[in-house]
Amino acid sequence: MSTSAIPVHPGSVAVVGAGLAGLHAAWRLHEAGIEVVVLEARDRVGGRTWSHTLDDGTVVERGGEFIAPDDEVLRGLCGDLGLSLIPHGFSFDRRPTPEGPAPGTDEVAELLAAARARVAERDQDFPASEAIAPGTQAQVSAARRIETSLSVPLSMASARRMFGDDGEGHGYDPAVRVGGGNQSVTQALARRLQDRVRLRTPVVAIDHDERGATVRCAGAGSVSVAAVVVAVPLPLLGELELAPSLPEPIAAAAARTAFGDAAKLHVPLAAAPRPGGVASPQTLWWCWTSQAPGHTDAAPALSGFAGGTEAVRVVAAADGPDAWARMALQLRPDVVPAPDASPLVTHWGSESWTRGSYSAPAVGCTVADDAAWATPWGSIVLAGEHTAGDHCGTMNGAAASGARAANAVLGLLRARGRDCGP
Repeated sequence: MSTSAIPVHPGSVAVVGAGLAGLHAAWRLHEAGIEVVVLEARDRVGGRTWSHTLDDGTVVERGGEFIAPDDEVLRGLCGDLGLSLIPHGFSFDRRPTPEGPAPGTDEVAELLAAARARVAERDQDFPASEAIAPGTQAQVSAARRIETSLSVPLSMASARRMFGDDGEGHGYDPAVRVGGGNQSVTQALARRLQDRVRLRTPVVAIDHDERGATVRCAGAGSVSVAAVVVAVPLPLLGELELAPSLPEPIAAAAARTAFGDAAKLHVPLAAAPRPGGVASPQTLWWCWTSQAPGHTDAAPALSGFAGGTEAVRVVAAADGPDAWARMALQLRPDVVPAPDASPLVTHWGSESWTRGSYSAPAVGCTVADDAAWATPWGSIVLAGEHTAGDHCGTMNGAAASGARAANAVLGLLRARGRDCGP
């Protein structure tokens, strides 16, 4: 990886953003024989996959953490890169609270079936908060799990996309993570791309047409390329100077896509506890201890996630980790903090190159929006979890969007007479 000048030729493809989407797209293009350059604003790769090693060697995830059983693209990519997957050792989907046990599978199924029935009764889309009406305490717990993971209020989310035929139904159990950290995926891709990845190189503007594009970088001049994959978080897409600007279908899709906020907490522990998770009974946050690689006990770290602006405010994530750490230790009285180690908090809303957590389908979004995100215009192709349709908001969606974007770029180049292989 490099931060020097950007030597590219006009037949190259620029990829803006070195997260899962951007690096997967770049790797696919590189494998197809296309010269690529990846332009990343941060001083690291990974975007919202960000692994951190505590002083005792325990790896925790400051960003995306849980990989679901049906996350086939991400799992396949890990296999291609020779990365192992390890279990968390507890239920992601079914979270107990101090007030009661985790919801049963039958109660969760009833809750979701009722939500789907309410969606089927109405012709127009409406807020997901009006579709979900928990009855038992266990169903309240299940509903809170959904809203916490969404990271935006259910009142903003699309009922049809959340609870329609292809909506909330897949589970994360049994959830896994990448051995050595989820950021290992992007780090492995970056190693294969070598100096084609340029860090500390924020892109500020792109001029493009059907023949190619000029990409302007802050403090690093401009480059002319054949095409551009733009794989930045949704809030940053709106800040890029694009000429021509986003076409109306994509702009409309962006307006019908919500973008949430979230924070994560990590408390080093004095000893290895049992694996398990527990949810706050009042606010949309929870904490857990994940199984250590190769062991039945958990690694000595307590992790937490607050989903949504209100939850982030309640845990005071913007003010540091201490208040939230005290709350988490009260929620998990079976764990003991390490005496000489400090807790760690990550507030994604305050991250300048992210501005929040991830996307969610807002009220009024349609399958036409999915098609708009995936349609090239001029010489630009979009990628990122917000472009991933039903898999938006996930690491798997990001990885899948990168593969889709690479194929779209190859299609553009072939249409111009470029030999891109099979």
